[in-house]
Amino acid sequence: MNSTLFWDNRAITFLVLTLAFGTVYALNNLLTAPLLLAPGAHLIHLPSGFKFLLVLVFGMVGALSVFTVSLVAGLGFYFAGELPLSLELAIANALAPLMTVKFFFDQQWVQRDLSDLRWKTLTIMGLLYAILNSGMNQLVLYWNQVIHNMVDGLQIMFTGDITGVVLVMVLMRFAIWVVKRKNLATEDTHLPPSS
Repeated sequence: MNSTLFWDNRAITFLVLTLAFGTVYALNNLLTAPLLLAPGAHLIHLPSGFKFLLVLVFGMVGALSVFTVSLVAGLGFYFAGELPLSLELAIANALAPLMTVKFFFDQQWVQRDLSDLRWKTLTIMGLLYAILNSGMNQLVLYWNQVIHNMVDGLQIMFTGDITGVVLVMVLMRFAIWVVKRKNLATEDTHLPPSS
């Protein structure tokens, strides 16, 4: 039996990531609809954290998933029938995390296998990502005259991006803590009893 993991096949990885991210995106938008304070700007936007995480871990495949979900959301819900605007926003959504991750890899502040990733570095990456993502998205919306006050949209979107990144980082820390506790408990059951 072939025990290949799903991320060893890029097509399957793309499908799994796209479905997972699309689900998170849809749920966030349903649950936080009252917090949509400006076009494209939720006060709490959990998908922002997941966009960053997908690209950090899966690279270009993660960016393609982000692009696909963003394009479908733009064409299907937010800007129905506006292909150029939806394409521009999808590109901005995929480029912001990709540019952030590439910058940190190119500066060798993080190894490509993430083996030396520290919480401080991850926090700085998240901040840079939030600045890029908010700026690029709001610039596209302003350029296309969807919004007329870019500063307000930028403030709201930056807040939503930061809360999304922070919440995903908290979830990651909790998951790591649970796994470590489980591993310690498993190791303790394999130790011989003390005399």
